[in-house]
Amino acid sequence: MKDNRGFSLVELLVVVAIMGIMSGFVFVGLPLLTGQNARECANNMSTALSREKNYALTRSGTADCYMELVLDSDGYRVKYYIPQNAVVEGHSESDWILAEEQKIGSGQVNVICFFKDGTSINITSGQSVKFVYDRTNGACKQAAQSDGATLGMVGGGSEYCTGITFDRGRKYEITIYPETGKHVLSRVN
Repeated sequence: MKDNRGFSLVELLVVVAIMGIMSGFVFVGLPLLTGQNARECANNMSTALSREKNYALTRSGTADCYMELVLDSDGYRVKYYIPQNAVVEGHSESDWILAEEQKIGSGQVNVICFFKDGTSINITSGQSVKFVYDRTNGACKQAAQSDGATLGMVGGGSEYCTGITFDRGRKYEITIYPETGKHVLSRVN
């Protein structure tokens, strides 16, 4: 009879290494399968839109404030801008100050903004979309698109943003109703 003493150290290390690699795949792939990154980004953007609308209705003086959705090396961020003075003359960048910045999601999520004229913009590094709410009634004003080089006039963009999709494993969509400023978050698939 052969002497069976159990596993050798090499065999044990190989099994542990294989289990570690397999659990790594599960850890990385699970958020993709569940759409966790897209859901988190969509929920945070929905909260940011509500916050900006509320801010415009309750705290904005005689000049509109705005919010900018941007992708940087750390992920998607929203930046809240407020007027430097109570009355803003023109739309130069020096008239606005950055009040707050908040990370809303992972850069792995694919975010696309859709506009009323049928165009869309896939937010990539160096691009952004500005959201402006009317301080008198909460309706959306025209969204301004940016390519990073020139930021465009606040509220003087191409068209109204009517929707934003977030895609990473699962797809979520925020539908925006510009006439009222209301938005609805839903899962597409």
